[in-house]
Amino acid sequence: MSYTTNGFTIDEVGFIQIALTKVLAAVARGELDLNLIAREELAARGLDKNGVWVGFDQAAKIHYV
Repeated sequence: MSYTTNGFTIDEVGFIQIALTKVLAAVARGELDLNLIAREELAARGLDKNGVWVGFDQAAKIHYV
Protein backbone atom coordinates (compact mmCIF):
# COMPACT_ATOMS: atom_id res chain seq x y z
CA MET A 1 0.00 0.00 0.00
CA SER A 2 1.20 3.51 -0.69
CA TYR A 3 0.03 6.81 0.71
CA THR A 4 -1.32 9.71 -1.27
CA THR A 5 1.18 12.29 -0.08
CA ASN A 6 0.68 15.20 -2.49
CA GLY A 7 4.40 15.74 -2.88
CA PHE A 8 5.42 15.11 0.73
CA THR A 9 7.92 12.33 1.36
CA ILE A 10 6.98 9.29 3.42
CA ASP A 11 9.41 10.58 6.06
CA GLU A 12 7.40 13.81 6.30
CA VAL A 13 4.05 12.05 6.72
CA GLY A 14 5.36 9.00 8.55
CA PHE A 15 4.10 10.31 11.89
CA ILE A 16 0.70 8.89 10.92
CA GLN A 17 2.12 5.38 11.26
CA ILE A 18 2.54 5.78 15.01
CA ALA A 19 -0.96 7.16 15.60
CA LEU A 20 -3.21 5.00 17.71
CA THR A 21 -5.71 2.90 15.77
CA LYS A 22 -8.63 4.45 17.68
CA VAL A 23 -7.45 7.91 16.62
CA LEU A 24 -7.09 6.91 12.96
CA ALA A 25 -10.54 5.28 13.05
CA ALA A 26 -12.10 8.41 14.58
CA VAL A 27 -10.52 10.53 11.83
CA ALA A 28 -11.79 8.15 9.14
CA ARG A 29 -15.31 8.34 10.63
CA GLY A 30 -15.17 12.14 10.70
CA GLU A 31 -15.29 12.30 14.49
CA LEU A 32 -11.88 13.95 14.80
CA ASP A 33 -10.90 16.88 12.58
CA LEU A 34 -7.17 16.82 11.89
CA ASN A 35 -7.46 20.13 10.04
CA LEU A 36 -8.77 21.80 13.19
CA ILE A 37 -6.04 20.21 15.30
CA ALA A 38 -3.40 21.41 12.82
CA ARG A 39 -4.79 24.96 12.91
CA GLU A 40 -4.79 24.94 16.71
CA GLU A 41 -1.18 23.73 16.75
CA LEU A 42 -0.06 26.34 14.23
CA ALA A 43 -1.75 29.05 16.31
CA ALA A 44 -0.05 27.74 19.44
CA ARG A 45 3.29 28.06 17.64
CA GLY A 46 2.52 31.58 16.38
CA LEU A 47 2.56 30.48 12.72
CA ASP A 48 0.30 31.31 9.78
CA LYS A 49 -1.15 28.75 7.34
CA ASN A 50 2.19 28.59 5.51
CA GLY A 51 4.22 27.97 8.65
CA VAL A 52 5.61 31.51 8.75
CA TRP A 53 6.05 33.19 12.13
CA VAL A 54 3.44 35.94 12.57
CA GLY A 55 3.23 36.02 16.35
CA PHE A 56 0.71 34.48 18.68
CA ASP A 57 -1.95 37.20 18.46
CA GLN A 58 -1.97 37.27 14.64
CA ALA A 59 -1.87 33.47 14.41
CA ALA A 60 -4.89 33.25 16.70
CA LYS A 61 -6.78 35.68 14.45
CA ILE A 62 -5.86 33.59 11.39
CA HIS A 63 -6.74 30.19 12.79
CA TYR A 64 -9.63 30.92 15.15
CA VAL A 65 -11.96 32.59 12.66
